[in-house]
Amino acid sequence: MRNIEEIRRDISAIDHQILELFLKRMRCAEEVSDYKMANGGQVLVPSRETELLSTMLKDIPDDLKLEYTALLRTTTRVSRKHQYTRMLAAEPERLRLDLRPRICTPRTVYYGGLPASYADMACAALFPNADRCAKNSWEEVFLAVLNGEAEVGVVPVENSTAGTVNEVYDLLEQYGLYISRSYISAIRHCIAGCKGTSLDTIKEVHSHPQALRQCQQYIKTHGFAPVEESNTAVAARDVAQQGDPTQAAICSEAAARLYGLEILQTQVNDGDFNQTRFIAVTRGLSAQKDDTRVSVVITLPHVAGSLYGALAVFADHGVNMTEIHSRPLRDMPWNYCFYIDFEGNLLEPNTCALIYQLTQECAHIRVLGSYPVSQEVDTK
Repeated sequence: MRNIEEIRRDISAIDHQILELFLKRMRCAEEVSDYKMANGGQVLVPSRETELLSTMLKDIPDDLKLEYTALLRTTTRVSRKHQYTRMLAAEPERLRLDLRPRICTPRTVYYGGLPASYADMACAALFPNADRCAKNSWEEVFLAVLNGEAEVGVVPVENSTAGTVNEVYDLLEQYGLYISRSYISAIRHCIAGCKGTSLDTIKEVHSHPQALRQCQQYIKTHGFAPVEESNTAVAARDVAQQGDPTQAAICSEAAARLYGLEILQTQVNDGDFNQTRFIAVTRGLSAQKDDTRVSVVITLPHVAGSLYGALAVFADHGVNMTEIHSRPLRDMPWNYCFYIDFEGNLLEPNTCALIYQLTQECAHIRVLGSYPVSQEVDTK
């Protein structure tokens, strides 16, 4: 058996040979991109890659076929990445984003719920000088923005405990609005009831389904029956109107005070840190220099490895993904679209090159927004 150091020296020598061949291959890829810019043609030609793989595998031992397949697919993918980047740099018009001026100081902002809801407080943090108007549902917020009734809408998209707010993502795609800002708010639930209510008298606890999930261990421990409401502030208002000591609301302390409830216990979240991410939605796609996040939704061919191939593109461009989740396609059972957030800015060449490659290789892609992310400082 050879010494490990001797083996490693051989591997290093082979790696240097691979490096030289890799550089030669990239120079050839550049020639291919120049030819296609001059004469037309797609960077990704699946039949060409299938033919190449089939030819090369003939000389590979059976026990290494999968390994070589992975190597060759990676090589061809980064070759395409290099071509896309060069082509977009030479011809920026290949990627059409239709960027519009951002609405930074809207006159009116809509949100779902009632005054003193968490969405209302997020609106105040994002747009302190705007008039805030409550709607009964998130869909009504989207429709108000779409129809020009409001310039901006603020809705929640994700909670650190309960997870993604799927309905909002579905509405983003359904109504074609765009994300212009994001705000992470600390969520501090309390349990509150009308005068004469105590933890011993409560049988039902009312709140929004997300809030109930964020406090489910607390609810289970006390034996309360959860009752879903459209909003945490709506729950506080309704419990106050009922005046029933067997009912309580899980809501913000501000909502409890506004609707005249007595706060029975604070910080009833299951976790010490409970945060919700809100987004501002508008009619136009925009980008500014201080943006740090980009969101897209993609649909992929229903073939083996398509998701891996798409996600690998992010790594090839050195981009960090911050969130990904899937949603079923309405008219195609057991097929899915994927919502992806990543660090970037639509004014940066690398971000644009990434999106350009996705537009060429995904069945469908829509850019949902380029935006800054701000966060409430939780001092409690």
